[in-house]
Amino acid sequence: MRPTPNTTKKQVIFFLIDVFRPVYYILAFFLPLIWKVFFSWWLGPLLDHHFDQLFEAEIRQAAPFLFDLFGGKVRQPPQPEPKGSQIERVCIATENIIFQFSRWHREDYKVLVSPAFLPNNSYDLIDALRVADPVDQTISSPKAYSWPLFARLLEPRYHLLEIAFNRDNFVDTEKKLAELRLGKTG
Repeated sequence: MRPTPNTTKKQVIFFLIDVFRPVYYILAFFLPLIWKVFFSWWLGPLLDHHFDQLFEAEIRQAAPFLFDLFGGKVRQPPQPEPKGSQIERVCIATENIIFQFSRWHREDYKVLVSPAFLPNNSYDLIDALRVADPVDQTISSPKAYSWPLFARLLEPRYHLLEIAFNRDNFVDTEKKLAELRLGKTG
């Protein structure tokens, strides 16, 4: 009985799998090792730096007023994230305020704000804007997450936020932020 072409193909495939299986296991063992020894120590940080610059450019494009009008400068975050956390972060410091823009997996957008004299005391930008501008209670959490949306909320209220986060006014601002936070959870 003559083997069908289908059966012959299957036999060849199984033969090739059996022959190359040890090669696959050897490569699977050594490629990560080769990556760590020869590439990860310099290529990983280089790629991280490149992606950080892209993220910074994205923020500069969405909120140019932070840099042009208010003298914002990129700085290290007060509490650095561990590398590999999949969180993109850029920290912009103006004279009185530090903004921390972060994004997780390009979908969960977040802006934290803190006074320059207490950089580890961070608050959600939307909550801070509600406290800084109590007259405008139409500020809601953005539904469509994007940096231009946050910029549109921030730009007209920046001076109010700067006053609220000034060293002289911050005790009152912090108290209002705590009350607002309690109101959300309580």
